[in-house]
Amino acid sequence: MKKSLALLALVFVLATVCGASAALDENRLGLFYDQAATIDEIDIAANSQQYLYLVLINPVSDLGTVQVVGGFECSIVPATGDYLLGVTFPLEAVNVGGSSENIVVGYAGALPISSAEGTVLATLSVLTMGNNPEGYFLQPPASPSLPNKMAYLDMGIPETLIVEAVPVSGSHDRPVFTFGDYTVEENKQWGDVKSLYR
Repeated sequence: MKKSLALLALVFVLATVCGASAALDENRLGLFYDQAATIDEIDIAANSQQYLYLVLINPVSDLGTVQVVGGFECSIVPATGDYLLGVTFPLEAVNVGGSSENIVVGYAGALPISSAEGTVLATLSVLTMGNNPEGYFLQPPASPSLPNKMAYLDMGIPETLIVEAVPVSGSHDRPVFTFGDYTVEENKQWGDVKSLYR
């Protein structure tokens, strides 16, 4: 009997953790160097113009898996010394946020979700001063629809919902993209430290 209760408790804990993990992967917004949302840091030349893609990953609302998006809102904070030169959208759109930094966008039509792995919501042109570990941040816009949150519009049937979006970094205080290959460098340094003790 005790073994059965212990096994049942373990199954419950695993189900809760797995469910929480799945929820953490939903409704992510990130900046990437590629449209496939695989490159979130890269070495580049100083004083160069680059393109970054704002990607929505695994959109899910109270209506289920999101099929089409009608718009989104967020604020983009570039690394010190970098400048956002402009933003374009995959469909005709109106940015009532008024700038490349403060984006509150309504699309003229419905933007289909291409896959759970990522759908490009916008393309940013940036002037970068080069590798900078400070990175780029995603934050709520100046006047958010949901208090202190980023969001997108699920144009679901039978209703339209405003859905909270969260940064791929897990926090508005952690960068989502970095010019510079710092993860590889940190892993190399840790490998060097470990080799001292072998």
